[in-house]
Amino acid sequence: MKKKQLFALAMAGVMGAGLLAGCGKGGSSAPASGSAGGSNEETTEIVWMIRGDEPKNYDSVMAAVNEKLKEDINMTLDLRFIAPGDYDTKMQMAMAGGDDWDLCFTSHWANNYVNAAGKGAYLELTEDMLKENAPNMMGTIPEKFWDGIKVNGSIYALMNYQVMYDQAGYMILKSAVEEQGIDVNAIDSWEDLNATLETLKTAYPDKYATRGGGVINHDLMFMETPESTIMNVPFLTYDPETKKISNTKYFEDIEEDLKSMKLWKDEGYMPADAATMKDEQTMLSQGQILSRYSRMKPGNDASLLATYGNEWVSFPLSDGVINTMAVQSTLTAVNVNSEHPEKAIQLYDYIFGNVEVSNMLFYGLEGQDYEMVDGRVKKLPDCWTASAWMLGNQFNAYLTEADVEGVWEETMKGNEEAALDPLFGFVPDRTPIETEMATCEAIWLEYKDILYYGLQDYNTVIPEMMDKLNKAGLEKVTAELQSQVDEFLASKA
Repeated sequence: MKKKQLFALAMAGVMGAGLLAGCGKGGSSAPASGSAGGSNEETTEIVWMIRGDEPKNYDSVMAAVNEKLKEDINMTLDLRFIAPGDYDTKMQMAMAGGDDWDLCFTSHWANNYVNAAGKGAYLELTEDMLKENAPNMMGTIPEKFWDGIKVNGSIYALMNYQVMYDQAGYMILKSAVEEQGIDVNAIDSWEDLNATLETLKTAYPDKYATRGGGVINHDLMFMETPESTIMNVPFLTYDPETKKISNTKYFEDIEEDLKSMKLWKDEGYMPADAATMKDEQTMLSQGQILSRYSRMKPGNDASLLATYGNEWVSFPLSDGVINTMAVQSTLTAVNVNSEHPEKAIQLYDYIFGNVEVSNMLFYGLEGQDYEMVDGRVKKLPDCWTASAWMLGNQFNAYLTEADVEGVWEETMKGNEEAALDPLFGFVPDRTPIETEMATCEAIWLEYKDILYYGLQDYNTVIPEMMDKLNKAGLEKVTAELQSQVDEFLASKA
């Protein structure tokens, strides 16, 4: 197989002018359209619902943020954090009860974006509305991504900008790579990887060569052409050559994966409880597990060091691809009942384009929550912590001690160059097949770990699983989704 290249190639330390058109730097972005500091208008408060635990030092950080917001755009922000375990339920109640809020975090995996938009909970954002009220965001995010968040042809959310592509990779403990003389650039197939794991098992018999196959993205791993699965279920795989949905293509294409998973199980490369283990991070941090699948991104080795506390060598095993779910992973919607939707968008866009305010929301206050050491953020004990990827433009973030120089520029380059999934922008309507689809998904979950951890022979498991799927209505599901795909492709022609 042809060796894949990481999209994150080295770039100059400045971002492309075209990509950042309209994006303020150094905290100097212009006030959003229609608002300005010093106005005689009454100050507008925007309520923004965020999924996450409330950070420490909330009052002091938000006081500083609001001082800047009021001065520049005559607005203030009530940033309401909701615990992850409660977020979906509380947002459903807020939307159903007509609660007073303006912005909220939404995605395909939490506070489901498509469902809420379809039920009329979010405001439709027209092109004119976005151009007028969100020039920073519209001048920064590549145009190709917007199709990925359209619901019935319309946009219902602002896009939080972060890494947008998915790329398969692998990581091996650096000390093992050096001690065994492993050339990671020569690992180009399942055969190569399996041979490497055998080397690790032989050299370190008291450790595990790998974490196991259940954490691998088999859609991408060693794939010349990534699999295009609908709703992330392999028995609904789109074939771009025939333009048809296949129930079997995926399993035919990953036969080498499944054969390798059985080998890993039989040879003891992975822990016996790999499918249910709860102490993975501890075992990786202690070097008891020597390798693992890793989603590639610029600065990945530095990120792994920060996460596990030891050094890893990571390397790509596929090209990057952008699919609908990747783009829908972090969005900010506007309440359809907001009393001031334009101002809510303007506040979001001001933060999107303002480095100073963004970093207050990302890291808190310098001297209280972090200190700058050689131009890098060093977090202090008991500091403010919030997820930058939920709060506008992650690329505004100051680099931390662990980050690689140029990481944001390289990530943006990957976003620009990654290929789009052939069904990018397709959002299926499950309504006609909800019962059958739910049953089929439950059957897949029953067999997923059996296949991906090599617990049984896949030659026996797959026919058994397909028989259950067919009895559960897979044919009806496939026919309905094929009709929807045909309609989607016709609309794009």
